[in-house]
Amino acid sequence: MNRNALIYVFPFALDIAVALLLFVGRHSLASRGLGPDVVGSILLCFGGGYLVASLFMRHIVRPHLARRQMLLALAALAALCIWLPQVESVHWTQVAFCLVPLSTSLFFNAFQSFMLGVSQDAAKPLAAMAGHYTCAWSLGYALGPFASGWARAWCSWAQIYYLAAAIAGAVAILVLLFRPRGEKSAPAVAPAPAMARRGTALVGPAWLGVALAWIGWTVVSIWWPVQAAALAFTPTVKGGVEFAFAVSQSLGALALVYAGAWHHRPGLVFAFGGLGLVGLAVLTAAGSPALFGAGAVLYGLYTSSAFSAMVYHSMLEPHRAVARVAVNETVVGSSFFVGPLVAGAVEWARGATCVGSAGGMAAYGWLAMLLALGLAVQFGWTRRLASAPTRAAVGD
Repeated sequence: MNRNALIYVFPFALDIAVALLLFVGRHSLASRGLGPDVVGSILLCFGGGYLVASLFMRHIVRPHLARRQMLLALAALAALCIWLPQVESVHWTQVAFCLVPLSTSLFFNAFQSFMLGVSQDAAKPLAAMAGHYTCAWSLGYALGPFASGWARAWCSWAQIYYLAAAIAGAVAILVLLFRPRGEKSAPAVAPAPAMARRGTALVGPAWLGVALAWIGWTVVSIWWPVQAAALAFTPTVKGGVEFAFAVSQSLGALALVYAGAWHHRPGLVFAFGGLGLVGLAVLTAAGSPALFGAGAVLYGLYTSSAFSAMVYHSMLEPHRAVARVAVNETVVGSSFFVGPLVAGAVEWARGATCVGSAGGMAAYGWLAMLLALGLAVQFGWTRRLASAPTRAAVGD
């Protein structure tokens, strides 16, 4: 195994901790009988903090300081995870989840700068790097809920936060010990110049694609814990459904590594988006763990394409990569922030909660219609850029 491939352990492990925090934060509040507005506040606070932090990352992250900045972020995250078990009030829990993304945003921005440098030294194709990175963090995002559901049988919700602190500490040790291999064994596989310039322009639709996909999943992540509590699902089932979503996202991204130059084909926008719409259709009728899991798998395959495309297009030009990675993370933070607002707006417009079969069907149906409208816009934008003469890049 190429030693440089070990860098993907970093996002894999840290996203276990991030997913664990978000899973425990939501489900612990839902288990106390609190509604979607309070449960959703965890993602709202996390998204707001992530959005604010990401806006400044292009001015903070420096490739030559990436390792130190990653270590600083991990130390701050570990400290917050040790503090969280001491917090009992909803208010202070929300404050903690406003602070957590300050460290995670710094880590992922610094890491992607570090990762790009290592991949260039190893002459690794960009499409493979984007797919492997998405696969790695998604697999970690899958194991977070799974580990949380398993650990809940042995300890309280609050005590699971210590596991996240331990993971952050372990990743810090790996960052300290890792030394990239600098020799080049093969020439880099780069897109043709015309394709590269056009692909760079496609970063705009790619950002929109991630916003649509992740806002949709954030809304599901707010409604699902309330439904799971109402249906009396066990912590293992709760973790298993979210594991199914993220592991399908991970495996989907890995499969796309071998799919050729799919990033430049507008027709696939609707094809992959269709999987998300079918997933939401399954969720409209879900009342059993199996159906919830099936809907999650289909939606995870959709998000795998969205994230892989965003990473690929944002890094086509290395000299713009740091600024565009900051935009990537801003889009993710915005999605966490907007998702609870969309969930609340649908609940308000319908005048009911998402709990119950009728409520769930109507709620997910509205979400599917909103996603379909967004996909139509993304498809039209992508098709126009892909068919037009090469133009100036965006996002600078």
